[in-house]
Amino acid sequence: MTKHKSLALFTLMLFIGFCSFAQKSTDDFSGKWKTEEGNIIEISKNGTGFIGMGTIHKQVIVKDLQFKDNKWVSEITNPIKNITANGEFLLDGNKIKIVARKSIFSKTIYWTKQ
Repeated sequence: MTKHKSLALFTLMLFIGFCSFAQKSTDDFSGKWKTEEGNIIEISKNGTGFIGMGTIHKQVIVKDLQFKDNKWVSEITNPIKNITANGEFLLDGNKIKIVARKSIFSKTIYWTKQ
């Protein structure tokens, strides 16, 4: 395979990969989601966005999840550690990938639909 064909194939594969993980304003995060720690967060529609509540302590975990600048963003709280961070949410089938950022630090977590 020539260098130009390899580059074209790589570019096409990269484009397909980005399209398959594109976020849409019509994504529906509603439902019960299990965190990596085993807690359940119930996300429901709230106006033009979503809100997520812990089912045990009834605390807001996901505050005002909105579609902005072609991505889903929200403030996310870990009430056990008393930490709040900015989160980017990506719906992927029966999972939510959340990248939480606070200052220069980031952490990726996954929730599974119940």
